[in-house]
Amino acid sequence: MSAVLESNEASTKDSPVPATVQVLEGDWKAYLSCIGQCRENKSLIVEQYGSIAAYQRACALAYLGRRAQLHGGVCSNRHPHIMTPQFISDLASSNRNTRYARYPWLRTLMNLLAEIEQIQDQISTTNVITLVPAAK
Repeated sequence: MSAVLESNEASTKDSPVPATVQVLEGDWKAYLSCIGQCRENKSLIVEQYGSIAAYQRACALAYLGRRAQLHGGVCSNRHPHIMTPQFISDLASSNRNTRYARYPWLRTLMNLLAEIEQIQDQISTTNVITLVPAAK
């Protein structure tokens, strides 16, 4: 467990710089310890962060990690990814297979809905103009 509230020596009354919360990413005990400091050092925390909510937000961000904030999440600036139609098709197929594996009843439901739509198309009058292309 490593939870440390570091104060910035460079902060002055004219330009207060909030202290940094040092919690290892995913360290729940350290996060709880930092949050527990709200009761003990309330005036110090309010002075440095402006409010208890701001301090708790800083603790939460330290717990969750700042990788996504600092590096833009899952996108890489160094290695661009181009999503080709083939890649998107493979991804859709993979997602569909995973979805049907998780929810076996979903395939039956989708087939029933497609069958209902086909029957409705067959019995509809000729005055109806479809806006969606027919399913193949």
